[in-house]
Amino acid sequence: MSSPKKTRILFMKYHEAADQQPLSKKAAEKLGIFPSLPLLGLASWVRQNGFHDVHFLDLHAMNLLPAEGRKRVADIKPQLVALTAKTLGWPAVIEIAQMVREVCPEAIIVLGGPHLSLYAEESLSWPCFDLAVVGDGEETFLEICERLEAGHNLLGIDGTVVRMKDGSIVRNGPRALPKDIDRYPMPAWDLVDIPSYHCLTLLRPFATMVTTRGCPWHCGYCSQVYSEKLRFRSPELVVDEMEFLEKEHGVREIVMFDETFTIGKRRMKRFSELVQQRGLKVKFNIRARVDTVDREVLRWLKQAGLRSIHMGVEAGTDRVLKIMNKQITRDQTRKAFRIAREEGIETRGYCMIGYYDATPEDVEETMNFAADIGLDWASFSVATALPGTDLYTISQERGYVSGDFWREYTVNGGGLLPQLETETFTAEQLRAYRTKAYLKFYMRPDLIRRKLSKSEGREELMEMLGGATVLSEIVKSTVMRRIPQVGLGKIATV
Repeated sequence: MSSPKKTRILFMKYHEAADQQPLSKKAAEKLGIFPSLPLLGLASWVRQNGFHDVHFLDLHAMNLLPAEGRKRVADIKPQLVALTAKTLGWPAVIEIAQMVREVCPEAIIVLGGPHLSLYAEESLSWPCFDLAVVGDGEETFLEICERLEAGHNLLGIDGTVVRMKDGSIVRNGPRALPKDIDRYPMPAWDLVDIPSYHCLTLLRPFATMVTTRGCPWHCGYCSQVYSEKLRFRSPELVVDEMEFLEKEHGVREIVMFDETFTIGKRRMKRFSELVQQRGLKVKFNIRARVDTVDREVLRWLKQAGLRSIHMGVEAGTDRVLKIMNKQITRDQTRKAFRIAREEGIETRGYCMIGYYDATPEDVEETMNFAADIGLDWASFSVATALPGTDLYTISQERGYVSGDFWREYTVNGGGLLPQLETETFTAEQLRAYRTKAYLKFYMRPDLIRRKLSKSEGREELMEMLGGATVLSEIVKSTVMRRIPQVGLGKIATV
């Protein structure tokens, strides 16, 4: 029997990614604090491979101040620290890494996540990082752990970018994507306090899951850059994890964070059958595309416990949908949400304002369409040219953004996020349109009556009150600006 592996590993999460919405901390946190599935998954994977001195710190969920976080890190004395980075949260990742470097100067700090697939070398220009993992992290991170345990150097590991002692940066060869993701265990839920996570519209305690990797679509605004190749977890393992979360942790709702959960009709049928065979009571909500659902699929999922479905509306005109390369139509959107509503499934739609070549008429029609298709919840965002997207490339070509903004943002450790201004809209007008959209949707008497009729319990009432807090923040951020330009004068006085 081999001796236990002694490398002390710390997985660490700071606060959430920065948000385009100018909300107070109180209002933003009503929208939710979620666990980090990538880090919890890696923690479980390395434990399965013999590394048992594993720790997890979620400073946000634990409501720890930076000074308290320093003390926790000092007490653990990690030899290897793993962080994950999204682009909008990049400044916070630098802040936490610098704190770890000050407390444990000899620790190896490894960084992964979506941002590293785009700007790995630029990220490692910050001396607080030692290695970047590009792409799927399990095999690469395990090799890092094994090398460190054996006392070997960390050079030449496929799937990494390394910062050398002299400050130079070396990119190693790519690592092949694993085809079989069933070999990876469920996240290490015992390392976190599940009840500490919360979200405005979810039953508590809740947990999160991912059942697929990759996305075959190429929407012009989406920065999901890992892989177009789809890989699935088996329905059996998915339901095993749901059963574990319900029975061992008392989880009442599970958020399926797949980009599109509903790919594969036979897969949906098998999943729904297994949930019912196990007698699970846990509810779940999913993300889907309107062209991947039909009545049969939604009925199966509803019978299995589907509580809410989230789908992209994005635009209210086929012309703008085509510009976005969304590959759906208004009619498909209307039909999908109508079926969901008829099957008793709560609906949430996501809409985007200010895409290039959109007109004021397109924006108005998007607002009208969102109100007309019977959504329970709607989210409106101003189009943001995220790195790695077609929208970013076109924004550069047309001069909507200057140079490679996100590269400079990475090297500089942040900066004022670009507000997409086109020939048609200023940033101020787009913010005003967003406020108008929220007011127009949520201040409708028919929606208020419908929500009040559903508010039979404390949780539903708290959802409404929390939503009102967030809405008031959005309105306050814009209502004093030049709102009459987009016809908000009357609505703003409601």
